Parts: sequence; structure tokens; C-alpha cells
Amino acid sequence: MTDTGPRTDGIDSHPDPTTGRDGPAVTPLPQGFARPPSPGRPPDLGRRPDPDRAQDPGRTRDSGPPDPGYPRNSSLPELFEARAGAAPQAPAARYRDRVMTYGLLSTASDRLAARLVAAGVGPGSAVGVCGSRSLEALVAFLGILKAGCAYVPLDEDHPPARLRAMAEDAGVHVAVVLPGSTRRIRGLHTRVELGRVTGTVPPDAPDAPDAADVPDTPDIPPPPSPAATDRAYVMFTSGSTGRPKPVAIAHRGVAQLVLSDPRLPPPGPGDGVLHGYGLSSDASTIEIWSGLLGGACLVLVDREELLAPAVLEERFRTHGVTVAYLTTSVFHHLARTRPGALRGLRFASAGGEAMDPGLAHAVQTACPGTTVVNFYGPTENSVVSTAYFLPKLTGDETRVPIGRPFATSTCRVLRPDGTPTAPGEEGELYVGGDGLALEYIGDAELTAERFVSSPDVPGGRLYRTGDRVVSGTDGLLEYRGRLDRQVKVRGQRIELDEVEARLRCHSEVGEAVVELRDGVLAAYLTPARPGGTVPVDALRTYCGLWLPAQAVPTLIARDRFPVTSGGKVDRTRLLAESRHGEVGAPRGESRADGEVGKSRADAANGPGRRREPRSGPGTEAEGPLEALAEVWRLVLRVRPAPTDSFFAIGGDSLLAAEVVARTLALLDLDAALGSSLIRALLTDPTLEGFAAAVGAHLGRPAGAPRPDAPSRTPRTPGTRQAPDAEVDFVRETALGFPLPPAGTPVPRPGEPSDVLLTGASGFVGAFLLDRLLRDTTARIHCPVRASGAAHAERRVLAALTRYGLGADDTARRRLVCFPADLAAPGLGLSPEHAAGLAGCLDLIVHNGARVNFLYPYSALRAANVEGTREIIGLAARRRVPVHFLSTVAVLAGFGTAGAREVDEDVRLDHADRLTMGYAESKWVAEGLLRNAAEQGLPVAVYRPYEVTGDRLHGACNTETAICSLFKTIAETGLAPDIALPMDFVPVDHVAESVVHIATRHRAKDRVYHLTNPRPAVLRDVLDRMRVAGCELRMLPYGEWVGELVRHVALHPTSPTAPFVSLCVDRANQGDISVKEMYLEGVFPRLSRRNTEAALAGSGLDCPPVDAVMLDRYLEYFFTSGYMTRPTVAPAGAAAVVT
Repeated sequence: MTDTGPRTDGIDSHPDPTTGRDGPAVTPLPQGFARPPSPGRPPDLGRRPDPDRAQDPGRTRDSGPPDPGYPRNSSLPELFEARAGAAPQAPAARYRDRVMTYGLLSTASDRLAARLVAAGVGPGSAVGVCGSRSLEALVAFLGILKAGCAYVPLDEDHPPARLRAMAEDAGVHVAVVLPGSTRRIRGLHTRVELGRVTGTVPPDAPDAPDAADVPDTPDIPPPPSPAATDRAYVMFTSGSTGRPKPVAIAHRGVAQLVLSDPRLPPPGPGDGVLHGYGLSSDASTIEIWSGLLGGACLVLVDREELLAPAVLEERFRTHGVTVAYLTTSVFHHLARTRPGALRGLRFASAGGEAMDPGLAHAVQTACPGTTVVNFYGPTENSVVSTAYFLPKLTGDETRVPIGRPFATSTCRVLRPDGTPTAPGEEGELYVGGDGLALEYIGDAELTAERFVSSPDVPGGRLYRTGDRVVSGTDGLLEYRGRLDRQVKVRGQRIELDEVEARLRCHSEVGEAVVELRDGVLAAYLTPARPGGTVPVDALRTYCGLWLPAQAVPTLIARDRFPVTSGGKVDRTRLLAESRHGEVGAPRGESRADGEVGKSRADAANGPGRRREPRSGPGTEAEGPLEALAEVWRLVLRVRPAPTDSFFAIGGDSLLAAEVVARTLALLDLDAALGSSLIRALLTDPTLEGFAAAVGAHLGRPAGAPRPDAPSRTPRTPGTRQAPDAEVDFVRETALGFPLPPAGTPVPRPGEPSDVLLTGASGFVGAFLLDRLLRDTTARIHCPVRASGAAHAERRVLAALTRYGLGADDTARRRLVCFPADLAAPGLGLSPEHAAGLAGCLDLIVHNGARVNFLYPYSALRAANVEGTREIIGLAARRRVPVHFLSTVAVLAGFGTAGAREVDEDVRLDHADRLTMGYAESKWVAEGLLRNAAEQGLPVAVYRPYEVTGDRLHGACNTETAICSLFKTIAETGLAPDIALPMDFVPVDHVAESVVHIATRHRAKDRVYHLTNPRPAVLRDVLDRMRVAGCELRMLPYGEWVGELVRHVALHPTSPTAPFVSLCVDRANQGDISVKEMYLEGVFPRLSRRNTEAALAGSGLDCPPVDAVMLDRYLEYFFTSGYMTRPTVAPAGAAAVVT
């Protein structure tokens, strides 16, 4: 049982090699199943295991299969409903003073299932659960299963980047958001907000609420019941590529885990089951489902309570806990400090690392009535594969075995040639049975490698654990070590290759070698540049972005590594040459696990407490470093060191906006400092650098000149004072190289065989890809930021799915997806790959860019300017036509310069007035293409206005400024009284227009304004919002901006936070805000002469921004969960999310 998060709460039991025992081995192989009982009827729940009998060699499962008497063909909802129907008033779960009955859990999960179906979630979908352990999480899990889907826990204690990777790799497009969740998962199609469960009762209440008290659900036919072989959940385990691996487990796997082992019947009515694992730990599976399928009551505790033995013992006593599945770390902690804490339990298990026999003996002595079990099992076999029911220990034992096969598991110990080992011979452990995972999602090759055919059961499979084991003559398995590069550190299964891969991704690391030495994970590193240094502190915290805390290694810098005669790193010599004592335990403050190994600073806070940023008197006087460290920790879920780089430990542009918003609110700073602090973070991204920048503003009155305020002295036209230097934008457009003579074969853009499309994993890119697949027969080459080709393809296909598009098998065969980076030299491609593209392409659609309205030009230059230069170089040899997606923002400077209309053929000007770095980077990119066109490269430039949802579904990119504006207006009930144009261009119209022009017209240095000939204004949108039930009040612009700033200060994770600066930053050479540059009367009218000529006769007409379009978008916002539907609004369409 493996947990991907930064803590030790998995039962992923690969015990320490030191627990191995010499002795003969016999490997049992259970043989098949008998007929299961009727579906929906759990086995007898009143039995208690007899540990002495279970350990009697004459009665072990050495020579036979486990008792098959469990409902093998039933789904989890069916099994749960059998329990709920039998005792609806019985308590199902308890958290402090709230108790949820089986009847209420049943009804609440039915409602959620109906909402998911109403929102268009199809059977088999992976549905995320965002939040933390709670009563509502149980509703989410069960409701998702009832909708025929699989749940994917996305515990918000994980670093944000890891959560994004988990959601992406599991194929999550819909998520249930639990109450109190603050971590938004980006890129989702639909969010279903789950409110606090009402109707819970105090523990001593005589009656529970009746199901009739719950509001009616949408009148939608229920989905078909899932099959036992359908996937129930997706958990993650360590991956050698640097990304966690998503493991899919079926309903049957869970049912067999908790219902099939006769030695351990599930807890029953009257039992209390401790629920302390994080949601993303697969060990939570045995807690949750053993309780709910057995009729027991889950007792939820906070993580801090697990670390405080006296508090935990009190919780056991007052809440009636009788069963606890613990990590070995917690078990040992209790055994050392308060062994009698488990006295009131009838059963306690440990898993996650080797059980100490002396500590186990202490527990047995203090708790003679408690059955103690040592569990072992990988995530890939449904949590538990073997179990050892401890007999009465004497205190002289030196090790604790991992036991015999548990539940339906089969265990085989095989030699490298696949033959069974002889007694006492070491071999690799293979496990099988009904608990085997279905697959590693999206990785058929790895699935085939690790899940192999069983030599004894036709069609059967076994999972290669990679563990070396032996078995005694009594059939007890004992662990000896790992066959591969996978190790166990503090109970966490870790791929050494994953740690190495993640370290090598850091720009300051040249090579990395990671080894387990003396029980400590050690990473040897060389600098990326000769003579450079390795930033040890920053790298340690950087590892926390992707790796569990147990995998954060001790870091040792080296100038170079010894190599073998074959040129490979000589790991043996490297370890031998290491100085004695240079490997030590990782710093406590680098841990984020919150478990027994927490730092002293955390322990000082006491159980149940969390240190939050201080905002009272004295904060400024002591300097902002400590307060800002807490802000970073809150946002990044990593405790930073002063020298840690924000972007190296998981930060990105949106999280930077959140950090700045929280900083401004915490220290009561002027909102106009937002952009200044963003630039400061880019200039020096370390915590101490950011603290210094913030400190420079403390104590200054609002409106006073800022230390970094740009000079207002006159400058040369076409230049602007950047935060670090003056930028000459005209000079930036110099191509820098002459185009070579045109080569052959001549591109055929009208009938392309090969098309390069950048940005295919984005919003516009997905629709461009869909249109290219529909309108051409070409292979579409898609460079994507990804870890490999398979990952790149998953990202592209996920984007299609997210926006209601798709690609059948025939279309998928035309996709050529590969990892690349617009900001990297040569796009990050090998010379051979680049040369192959240059020789085969007929058309390039350059849509990719780094879009950020906060970053200065210098931060966007690499991707948006240099990336375009690389595209030109790729196209130059054969003069491949380049069709470039730009933005109307490049024309904002014309407006403040007094121009009232801009024709498509007018040469770009006024870069010095643009103010926004993104617009400046696109202005320069257009200039590069214009200069290339003057040398003979076929070029077309498209400037779309506000790209909005498609005409059929209204599916929008909700991460845009305009969408965040609508959401904020709806949430606050306040709107600015401004003439803001609503020049909406549906994304499918943009895609159709670009592909039509690219394949039917020669590219001859033309510009096309993709605008709406019949736009609207903000008031029109507000009218439709009122019709939908929103209560709105308009304010003068200045007053509204003040309210916006206050709203974001209270809600720093608001989607509007990254865009506040647009409303408070002043325009270059104009006394208006950046946002006001785009109002009617300021922003120029744009001609459409070229566009209309190119689309004449095509039937591609842009629909007007009218009530039909606006209502479609509002309905999408409501049904996707982006905005909450007003309660006074009519029911509307069937897919309603309330």
C-alpha cells in the first residue's frame, strides 16, 4: 500500500532487509475459487479470528486457496446498500460531534450520483475528489461509485504540481470538491461542489434524520450498476520516470480485501474503525470499506491526533474504537510511549515497514486482549497481500515475518527463469488473486512488464513485486530485500530512479546518482556547469514538489563522478570514495510528512495546531521572512528554506499570484504593489529575496513612489523601461539570420501530408487539432511539454476530451505527439528530429505560447519570442508556410496614442505603450515573422479578440481574465459600470477560420483580425446574468476596483487573483489602468477586410454576441460548477450542478 504524499501513512509493506531470516522456503499457490454466495449478502460479521489457530501450520493456507465465501460478483454500492438497508439508523461515520448514519450516507451519495449523471459524467470516468479526510469524502467516494465511475483521491496536502500530474495521468476531467477545499485543480471540465452534509446527529441522539428530509434529486434515470470487474478507484505509486504511476483497482479487489479472509472478518455493528489515513493513501481503502461493508462506524481523527498517544488513546476510549489499521511508524510510536493505548482495541495492525518484535511484544504485554497483525502488500494488489497474525511473543524474537497470503491473494516465489524456488532459496515474490490491479492507466507497456501471465492458471495474472523473499517450512514468508532500484525508507516504497530523474530535471544539476546507504537515502550530484555549485538546500525542498517526504534525500555535491571503462558511472567506486559520515539524516524542516518524524518546530505547536502566518503587531518589526515562509508553505505545501527558489519547489505563475495576494493581505500592503512583487519574485525567486523585496515596501504609505517604479522621463519611441533594463522592441524583432535558399520538396499546404501544430494541449489548440483532423488527411505533429511521447499523447487527448472533442482510432493514428519546449534551444528536439520535421512539413500552425498577463517581457521572451524564432528556422529551408496565432492586445498602444481604427495591413507600432509583457512578446514575435516574410517565408498572422466557448456546448477556457470577471461579479453581486466590449469569437469559429485560410489561401504576409462583427458590451452580459437569477449592483469603476481588491484579499485562491493587477496597474504613457486601455472609446476599432475576403463563400460566419450565445456560456458556467447557479433561477437544463 503506497502513498504518494509527503507523509508516512501507507501500508506499502516492504519491510527493511534487516528483518529477513535464513531458513527453508515453501511457496504456497492457492488453486481457484468455489462458487461465491449470492450477491449483496456479506459473510458472517460476528466471527473473531483465533490467532493461535490461524498460525497452526496444519491449518495454514500453504496447500490450498483461501475460503472463497465472499460476494465476488457484487459491486461496492450493492454491498453497501445491503448494509444500509438493514440498519439505516446505525452510525456509519463519526467526526468529533458529528455522526452520519448509514441511511443518510446512502441518501446523500444517491444525490451526488444523480448530480454527476446530470452533469454529463459518463460511466467508467475517473472522477477526482479534492479535499481532505472528512464525512463528505465518504459521500463523494460512494456517490462516484454509484454513478458508475471510479474515484481518484486528490488530497490537497500534496504539492500542487503533484496534484496536477495525478489528475492528468488518471484522466480526471471532473472533480467533486469537498467543503473547505482551497486547492483548485486546473484543467478540469466540471467541478461539482459538495456542500457540508446536513442531517448529521450528535453521537447520543436517539433518532437519525429520515431520508425524506433530504431534498429531491434531479429526475434522471440512475446509471447502470457497475460490474465487480469495473474500476472502483485509482491510487498512485512511485514511478521511475519522475511521475507517479496511476494504478486502477476494481470493485472486486476491494470486496475481497475486506470480506474474503476467514481469519479476519470485517468489523461489524458495534465496532469503531479508526480512519486516520490520508485520502490519497491506498491504505485508507481497508479502513473505509472494512467499516462500511461490515456495518461498523468509522471514527475520523486528525493527523495530529495520530502523533499524540495520550490524545489518541482518549479518542479510542470516548469514540468506541475497536479496530485500528496503523502505519508501522505510528504503531511503534505508541509502543514506545504508551503501549497500553491499544488496550481497548480487539484488533490492531501495522504496515509500511518492518515491525519491531520488541515493540510488538510491549504492546502484547500491555494489551493482552488485542490481536496484532503485520500486513504487507503493494498498491498493485489491493493494499494487502500477506498477513502475519502475531502469536504470543516471548521478547527474544529478532524479526517479524510478513506472513501468509491474505484474502484471495496467491503468492509465488520464483527464480529468474520462472521456476519455483527450493526450500530456503531466495527468489522474487509474485502475487495474484482477485485483488490484482487492472492496469497502470495510460501505460500499456509497463502494465505488460509488471503484470505477467500465471504459469498455472489459464488467463490468470501475477504481479512482479520485485521483492526478494524466502518462506519457512511453516509457510511464513520473510522479506529479504529488493531486486531492482526500488527501496523502502520509513515505510514508503521509493524508486531510486524516480529520485534521480527528478533531480536531473533541475537546471542546476548535471548528473545525479541516488543510493540507499546505511538506511539513509543519499543523492550524489554534480553541477550543471563546470565550476558551478549545487544549491543543496534548494534542491532538497525541490524534491518535495514531486516526492514523498521519505524520498527527500541527503544531498552530496561532487565535482565529478568516477566512471567505468564503458563510460558509465561507477557506483561502487562512488560509494567507496564517499567520506565517512557525509551521509546523515535529512533535515527535519525539509519534511512535509507530518508523521512521527516531524520537525521540532512542528512538534512544538502541539497536536491539532497549525502554525499560520502572523499578522498582528510585531510582524513588520521582526521582518517579513518568517511570515512569508508560512505563506509559501500554505500555498506550496512545502516548508521552504530561505534560499529555496519559489519555482524550483513547485511554484508557477498562478501560484505566484496567490502568494502575492496573500502577502498583500497579510501585511496590509497597497494592491498596486502586486505587479512589482511578481517582478521581484521573477528577479530573485528565493524566499529571502522575496522577503527583501517585500520589506522594502513595509511602512510606506499607499500611493507613495515605489522603489522599482519606472521612470517617467521621455524615452526613445519603441522602447520601454523594463524592471531590469530598457527594452528596444524594434531591435528585438531582428531575425538574426538570413533565410537559406528555398529547398525541395515544395510544401503542399492545400493538401498537406504533415502539419506541425504547437499548443495542441491548450484550449484553442484542441479545437485547431480537431479541425485539422476533420478537414485534412495529414499527420499532425504536436510538440508538447511532456516527459515522453506517451505522456505527450495523453496530454493532447485529454485536452480534446476536456472540451467535448475526441479522436477515434483512425484519427489517433494520425497524431504524432512528442515532448518539446518552446523556451528551449531548438525547441528541445534532437537535431535528427528537427531535420526530419524540416524535411517533411507542409504547413505550420504556431499557436503555442506562454500566456501570462502578470509577467514582464523578459520572463516571456524565451517561449514567445525565441520559440517563434525557432519555428521560423524550422520552416526556412523549404519555405513551409507559418500561420501564427497572435492577439489583438498588440494593438492596445494604438488606442492610447489616439488612433480610432486600425486596418489589418497597418504596420505594428507603439510597443512602448503596451504595458503588458504578454502583448509585448507577441508584438515582437509578429515583427520576427514580418522580417522573415520579407525574406520570402510564407506567413499569415491571426489576431483573435476574446476567444470564448464553442457554439455547440459553450465549453470555455475558464482560466481566462474574462471568465474570472464574470465569476467575481456573480460571487460579489457587484459589477463595474464600464463600456467593456464583449467581442466574443467562439473557439470553433477561430479554428475553422484558421484552417480554412491556411489550406485554401496562400500565406503572403497577411494579417487577419478574427473579431466578431456583432459584438456586445458588459451590460448585455449583466442583463443575461440577472435573467439567470443573479442579483447585481453596478458601481463606478474606481469603487468597484476597491471592492475587487478586498474580495481577493479575503479569497486569495480566487481565479481573479492573477488579474487584479490589470485593474490597478497604470498604463505606460497614460493615466488609466491597463484594463481601461481596452474600453470602448480607448481601444481602436479593428477592420476585418482581409478576414472577410478570405472567408467569403465559405459559410464560416461568426455568430452574434446575443442572448443565445451568452445564455449558452452562462449555462456552461453553471453546469460545469465554475459558477454556482442562483437558487432563484429556474431549473434549466437537465445537467444542473447545485
